[in-house]
Amino acid sequence: MINKKVGILTEKQNHYFKLIVDLYIETGEAVASKELVNKFCLNCSSATIRNIMASLEEEGLLEKYHTSSGRIPSTKGLEYYAKYLVYNPKRYFNEKLEDLLAKRRIKINATLEEAASIVSEMAGFTLIATSNNASETLKSIQLTTLNDASAIVVIVTSSGKVESRLFNFDKEKIEVNDLRVAIRLFKERLIDTPLIELAKKAKALMPIFSKQVKNYELILQKFIKNVFVFEEETKTKTFNKGAIILSKNISRENVSEILDLIESKSVWETIENDLDEDNKIKLDVSRPNLSIISKKIDFVNEKNIKEISIVGPNNINYEESFEALNILEKIIKEQNHEN
Repeated sequence: MINKKVGILTEKQNHYFKLIVDLYIETGEAVASKELVNKFCLNCSSATIRNIMASLEEEGLLEKYHTSSGRIPSTKGLEYYAKYLVYNPKRYFNEKLEDLLAKRRIKINATLEEAASIVSEMAGFTLIATSNNASETLKSIQLTTLNDASAIVVIVTSSGKVESRLFNFDKEKIEVNDLRVAIRLFKERLIDTPLIELAKKAKALMPIFSKQVKNYELILQKFIKNVFVFEEETKTKTFNKGAIILSKNISRENVSEILDLIESKSVWETIENDLDEDNKIKLDVSRPNLSIISKKIDFVNEKNIKEISIVGPNNINYEESFEALNILEKIIKEQNHEN
């Protein structure tokens, strides 16, 4: 039994409501009173369960499934179940990483791709890792001359990425010493600037360059066009997409909609309902027969992963979903620490 009252239900109602949703998640079918009594060997009659179901229906947590005697959790009911009866931030954010990994047979040094693939396949849902480079900044810029007409510009970013750009120039118009001065000014003025803003910020340095660099306009133009070429990108990597495509509980129309969502947009930004604002977790069960859980990643990591999302039918196993998000977030942190 649940030890205390939570949400809008009494202790007794919470207990039976959790059993109803647990069975719905297991079978994907409407739950009848007699079925619930038999499944969990309850020490009460079907009539008692029907009365409890009726009270839960009045609260808007259950709804009738067509004309059958069974009931299924409503959108409100699924949100209530996830938030009050399953989700436990103390458990999901304080357990030892080794214990979590052991449950899924994942090693601490597993890559995100390995872990995501294993977890999504075992739990039977689709998992999406979304990366975005908007917050990645410049941490270092170096110049290595190759000859009197070419050089290599090496850029190091806040995520640890190292990018090199070949810089060819007309030695009659640009001197190597002026390039070195330009690099010094960039170090003084552009470090910690977001990559996608480098071109704009470099252009704004023109008054400073005009006083210290010969042919400053040409040099700045070449850096803006050939070196500071960064655009904001949102990329997604999807694991076990077949869990959505092959699901019997998700209509073809909804499959098409969700595939478009996870392949071209930030899942996190499309969800309005916060499940846990402090730990940056959102839950969306508003779409027909579809559940989406998304976790925002705020720390800087090598692959710029900003969110991890899980998509599945409404009878998705929420406990496994929260556990999977925790595992993957901790692996990302662990890999980032090692790097």
